[in-house]
Amino acid sequence: MEIQHSMRDGCVIVAFTGSIDLFTVSRIQRTLLKDLSGQPYALICDLSGVGHLDPVCAGVFASVANHPSSRWPTTSFLLCGAQPPVAAILGRLRMQQFLPLHASLEQALDAAVDRPPYLRDELLLAPTPTAAAAARLYVRDILGYWQPALPDSAVLERAVLVANELVTNAVVHARTDLRLRLELRGDWLHIAVHDGSPRLLRSVTADPEAEGGRGLRLVEQVARAWGVHPDPDGGKVVWCTLKLYSP
Repeated sequence: MEIQHSMRDGCVIVAFTGSIDLFTVSRIQRTLLKDLSGQPYALICDLSGVGHLDPVCAGVFASVANHPSSRWPTTSFLLCGAQPPVAAILGRLRMQQFLPLHASLEQALDAAVDRPPYLRDELLLAPTPTAAAAARLYVRDILGYWQPALPDSAVLERAVLVANELVTNAVVHARTDLRLRLELRGDWLHIAVHDGSPRLLRSVTADPEAEGGRGLRLVEQVARAWGVHPDPDGGKVVWCTLKLYSP
């Protein structure tokens, strides 16, 4: 795997040549995380020289995009130039739903420079029984204030539902102070909850007889993408994204 770096219009361009597989994916991830830690205006991955992409390794781009090093939304992370076989694999994994994939480097540069402004707000909550209710009210108030950017009430109700589940999950399982963060960028609404527990979570098959355990399952069904990652300063962040407009 050959990796070359260049800079244009404040954007770092990383061009890969070769195969992305089990032998090279760790190097690719380290390279991209190091580039993101420098917080450039945008980081663009040029995949035009990639002849083979192992589907098992394709998730490296999503993991980098949602790693704490990305410090979103400071740095935009984009892919471009994928050849048809590589683009087909990314398409089957629905990568383009939460990570921009452009046909050419020029298109990616234009998108990075013209990226829409973002709105962002955050609420500190204590791990109390009223935290979820406070989160629901907060989401309604904030998204009501951002109303010109929202298409209809359906997005608002999904956001309230997701925030409720993420906060409830943190109160029940982490039992630490938590932060609920909302961010609106273009057609995407990002919702994230940070808590002080290092224990990572995963979605499990819901048990109809169980009193709980359905929160992340519900988030998985409602959101376009979701995930969890450790925070380098302690604890973890559980995040998800909602699409404002139907394709």
